[in-house]
Amino acid sequence: MDQKNIDDVPTAIEIVGAVTAQHGMIRAAFHAAKTGSEKDQEVATERLLRLLAMHEAAEQLTVHPSLAHAGGGPVGVGDDRMAEERQTVQLIERLQELDHGSYEYNMQLALLEEAVTHHATAEESSELPLFGELGATERMRIGQALHAVATAVEGECPIEYGTFSTMVRDSTTWLAG
Repeated sequence: MDQKNIDDVPTAIEIVGAVTAQHGMIRAAFHAAKTGSEKDQEVATERLLRLLAMHEAAEQLTVHPSLAHAGGGPVGVGDDRMAEERQTVQLIERLQELDHGSYEYNMQLALLEEAVTHHATAEESSELPLFGELGATERMRIGQALHAVATAVEGECPIEYGTFSTMVRDSTTWLAG
């Protein structure tokens, strides 16, 4: 985020920028997971799945609850995105069961990339425009969570690699802590 100070309340535009930047990081991580040596791909896939887990946890803790009543009443937008996220979790769990580099693994990775890309595109068109309706407290919570994820991805990741459900749980605990 382009905030001058993490204690400053981010604008809706800054939050949109942070979300789209993380979506870009995810796209780049998918690319890395498909290129290079087999060992490089394995390391990149673990990084990708940790990034997805942290991003997912940040959304569950901050974005979805904040947007649940954007515009003065219940909004179903988050329901669609959450259903997509549940499908993505199933794809990831299946991916983690497969032998890295196998045909099935590569197909599952391609399906996961397609699902995540669809989800990010839908999120950018349906949820991000609602950020302008959020109050300062909600924007601050979202901004801090997104900043924490971006910082963790760039440096020493506090989340150990494991099953996706465990990584999301650990990410949620870390972000809420």
